[in-house]
Amino acid sequence: MKLLRIALPLLAAFLSAPSLAYSNNSGFGIGLAYDLGTGVTAQFRETSFFVNSDALAVDFRLQNLSNDRRTLHAYIDGGLFYEDGGRDSYNDKAGVRLPVGLSFGIAPSVQAYIQAVPNFAFSDNDNKEGFGVDGALGVRLRF
Repeated sequence: MKLLRIALPLLAAFLSAPSLAYSNNSGFGIGLAYDLGTGVTAQFRETSFFVNSDALAVDFRLQNLSNDRRTLHAYIDGGLFYEDGGRDSYNDKAGVRLPVGLSFGIAPSVQAYIQAVPNFAFSDNDNKEGFGVDGALGVRLRF
């Protein structure tokens, strides 16, 4: 509880500070996401990363569309993923994915996104192999 009393005001002050994304446009963002479980997401220019203790995904921007005011972006990415199956290596899976999503600003330096993630997984376990569609959502602080 004590941590919340300190963290929430600091977060509010940080988010209300002038946006660094507009002043130097480094193209870098980092945040939290639910993709292949809950984990950390980062983006550098046209490449997105997701990592947690059991999974890793890397996606490259294939197409980017935006509205006239550039407040909403639709995109298509192509990428690869790996999920650790735990103790038994036959539960591990790796594959290709094609995230299709929307991203939008919720504050000057904060970006949120939601995406559908069609994928094809390769695995030694027949039950884990094949086509599937997952979802993902996240929030990134842009620098």
